[in-house]
Amino acid sequence: MPPKKEEKKVDHFVEFGFVGLIILFLWMLWSVILDYLLKSRFGSYASIWQVIKAWLAQYVWPIVVVLCVIVTVLSIVALVMNYRKLKKLNEEESKIYGSEKRGKDAEEPANAKNERWEHVIEHINSPSAGDWRLAIIEADVMLDELLRAQGYHGDSLGEMLKGVEKSDFLTLDAAWEAHKIRNQIAHSGSDYLLNERDAKHVISLYESVFREFKII
Repeated sequence: MPPKKEEKKVDHFVEFGFVGLIILFLWMLWSVILDYLLKSRFGSYASIWQVIKAWLAQYVWPIVVVLCVIVTVLSIVALVMNYRKLKKLNEEESKIYGSEKRGKDAEEPANAKNERWEHVIEHINSPSAGDWRLAIIEADVMLDELLRAQGYHGDSLGEMLKGVEKSDFLTLDAAWEAHKIRNQIAHSGSDYLLNERDAKHVISLYESVFREFKII
């Protein structure tokens, strides 16, 4: 978000203020040197130290007070500006990441995920081989939705798995193995021979993935 005109004006005010302080300091230094050169020529002062002490007593202390006030005001203005900018940045980050988190929660509430997994367990515990296939296919759909919720993109689950880093997905090998078997079941249909032991093994692979990401 671009800064407002008012904030830009304040920024320029602070910059001009510090430039003015530098110019004032240089002018004071030049005045001391000039005063010394003029008065020492006519014998008014014996050394530059006497010039400096006289100049301090007459001019510097009031100016120091004014400078302290100016520096304090400029510092307060700078602190307020930085605080406002930091607050706006935090608000924008909260909107972005907060809405993203709420969106993911809305897509897959925890209760819905648990209920779906319960359906998978019911199917895998059935004596019917058709139910075992349904359990594996449903678990694969849950895996697809999990990856999309984690921010991965792709036209298929396989494409998303290819973009996963092993360090970010400890059960990546289990996900790949389960997904490949699911593809064989989906493509071969009833021709794929699936026994109960193998079906439960596949479901256990999905379960390890879901437990890593704490959705069951």
